[in-house]
Amino acid sequence: MKPALKAGLFSVQARLQGKRDRTRASLMDAAVHIFARDGFKAASVHEITKIAGIANGTFYTHFRDREEIGAAVAFALLNQIAIQTHAAMAQIEDARLRTTMATRLFIDLALSNPDWGGALFRASWYFATFREAVTAYLRADLKLGISQGVFAIELDDLVIDSFVSMTMTAVFGRLGGNLGPDAGPRVAELQLIMLGVAPATAREIAWRDLPHVGLDLGILPAP
Repeated sequence: MKPALKAGLFSVQARLQGKRDRTRASLMDAAVHIFARDGFKAASVHEITKIAGIANGTFYTHFRDREEIGAAVAFALLNQIAIQTHAAMAQIEDARLRTTMATRLFIDLALSNPDWGGALFRASWYFATFREAVTAYLRADLKLGISQGVFAIELDDLVIDSFVSMTMTAVFGRLGGNLGPDAGPRVAELQLIMLGVAPATAREIAWRDLPHVGLDLGILPAP
């Protein structure tokens, strides 16, 4: 059985590892494609293994079920975004600019390939591990803003969930074609206002040109 996909993001990362890791990576690449194309609920283990070119039985030596591979995919994609975004902002100390850049870079990166961008959006609503990983970086920047005196909020789960929901709504709108390229700065501006930044300042910061940071998760091939 020949695989239907060429090496995707996870397969490229595992190319120098052992056979087991390469097989697991092929399944994750196929899962990203299926989740984005059909949605998580409509995806099946059979379809994932078919796209990966791997026997059904082999799937269960790596993952318990569809939920487990979905969590693995979501967390791995998010981790790549978080690592690259954090590195891109290493020299930025202003928490207002950090939160704005994180939002806009996340949205832009999620749009750079519809396969994993769609999978990332859909998985985010299913898996608590995904949301916990997102909020770890976000909480740090919001705490920084409070300590700097630029965010006038009481940090709690409602603030965190509202912030994340605004970002993911912009991703969904962009992927669906309902929002244009200004969705990133628009939602970043609204987020800053929610955090207590004066509207005029929020607009100036949110609409600044972003530096080119070269974020790249790899491009998943078409089937």
